[in-house]
Amino acid sequence: MGQVDSGSFAFGKLSLNRRGCFRLKRVIKISLALAVLLVLLGMVRSEYRYKQVEIKERMDEINPALHEDVSYLDFLTYRVLKNGSARVATLGSSVTKGVGASVPGNSWRALLQSEIRDSSRPLQHVTISNHGHSGYTSVRLLEQDVVDKVISSRPDLIILETSVINNYRRSVSLPDTKSSIELLYHTFKHELPEAEILFISPNPILKENIDPSGLNSLGLTFEEYVDYTKQVILANDWNYFDTHGHMLAEMEAQGLTKEDTLNDMIHPNDLGYQIWFKELFTEALITPYYGQHR
Repeated sequence: MGQVDSGSFAFGKLSLNRRGCFRLKRVIKISLALAVLLVLLGMVRSEYRYKQVEIKERMDEINPALHEDVSYLDFLTYRVLKNGSARVATLGSSVTKGVGASVPGNSWRALLQSEIRDSSRPLQHVTISNHGHSGYTSVRLLEQDVVDKVISSRPDLIILETSVINNYRRSVSLPDTKSSIELLYHTFKHELPEAEILFISPNPILKENIDPSGLNSLGLTFEEYVDYTKQVILANDWNYFDTHGHMLAEMEAQGLTKEDTLNDMIHPNDLGYQIWFKELFTEALITPYYGQHR
């Protein structure tokens, strides 16, 4: 019988030992990697749980059902934290559409969206759809296609500009103005019961836009339409922001005339829209109690 080479046997044994050591090291490395992974997963889970608790606490702080002193920005933040996003719809006339701005991004709607998104990380998920219609009165805003488009955008907040520039220019009666404003509110509340509605007035305009006297064919001024709709809305205890009054006050503070803020006799220029947006944001959207009756 042949003899086993002792050198070969020793080499084979050494090779087996090396393979065993290699496998052992590999097992140790894998075990360590798994241990690190488990630790990291535990940290992630812990961080996730912490974030969830933090989010829940924040939601409890700004839940409109639990607190009356929340702002519209709080309300939108709550909706983002709850649903992942929030939507705003602006509805009104050509001054809501943005006519007069040098570019669409300088309209009050676009400026407002940018400011809201820059306010916090959750609010980056807010979008504002524009439903401004040139020449539309508050009565025409009730047209089915207009209403349907707002509803289909599924807004959390509707900012409803009263369109009384056109009511004034087209001599819509005050009773028809009142009934259309009230019907707009009830229509959207019926179709979108969880949505908040903020009425706002339009901007100041020049009285000479239809007649040097400032009177329409009913003998009414634009300011009378603004004051009348304000009283109608407040009498119903609905939220209202007096864009017209706040813009006039800010223009006086800055030493500006109406002409300085208008692109023509009616539509704001970039400066006018900047003042509109800033007043709306600071005096209505970030003010507690939804900026009520301001």
